[in-house]
Amino acid sequence: MRPVPSLIRSLLAACLLLASGCGYHRLDRQQRAAAWAKPGETIRLARFRNLTPRLGLEDRFTKALENRVVAASPWRLVAQGEPSRWVLQGTLEEYKSRPIGLTLGSDKATKASAGSASRVEVAVVASVELLDGQTGAVVLSRRGLTFSNQYRVDQNFASFDSRELQIIESLADDFAESFLTQLLEGSD
Repeated sequence: MRPVPSLIRSLLAACLLLASGCGYHRLDRQQRAAAWAKPGETIRLARFRNLTPRLGLEDRFTKALENRVVAASPWRLVAQGEPSRWVLQGTLEEYKSRPIGLTLGSDKATKASAGSASRVEVAVVASVELLDGQTGAVVLSRRGLTFSNQYRVDQNFASFDSRELQIIESLADDFAESFLTQLLEGSD
């Protein structure tokens, strides 16, 4: 009968240790609020500059970031030309679309049938800056942010452009979510 009290004592000691905590905290779970992430302050999004040959890319990235700011930030978005506490501006520097999968041609009558792309990767490189709306000073700068996605190419080439637009919108949304999260958490 002697081992039972010893077992009970051990269990009680373990419970006390668990209840009191050990002081260990994961740093990646700790909330850090950035100095610029104060609720109620205003932010203005400058239209993205597009240095790529892909027309209309800046509209999709600006709109995606605008949607994320409205949905998931502490700021109040103001229109172009209005004064604001913060200004967010960006530049789209590169747009790449390259085949990464190949379907070999199966037409034996035509020797020139080399095949076609079965998958394509689209990558966009952007830089973004957060400016103090009162002084114009750069508060935060992120250069060379790269976002990419892959998609299948059907043999119906008429759907190629519309599928590419879906991928660009997905990339723009991924970019907006990732950048805004970094910005609000004060990540370096």
